[in-house]
Amino acid sequence: MDYAAQRQASLDSPEFDQLDSWLTKRIRELSVDALAAKTFTCTTCGEVAGEYLVDYDGKTFRFDTATTYAFLEFIVAKQPTTVG
Repeated sequence: MDYAAQRQASLDSPEFDQLDSWLTKRIRELSVDALAAKTFTCTTCGEVAGEYLVDYDGKTFRFDTATTYAFLEFIVAKQPTTVG
């Protein structure tokens, strides 16, 4: 199987659908957590256009799903933790 066919078969697999659903859910959760860093994510954009808009530090970024997830993880990880 050539590269393009293998890639398409991977994208069409049930496992990819599960991954995509999980990523969408995690992006929504991380978007809430990232609000503490004054980071705003257009989660509707991901559902409509397949990309997300992220406002952070006075700049607006447009990312694909995987990069949005990684960027939000990065932002949330940078936040100080509080012990309550």
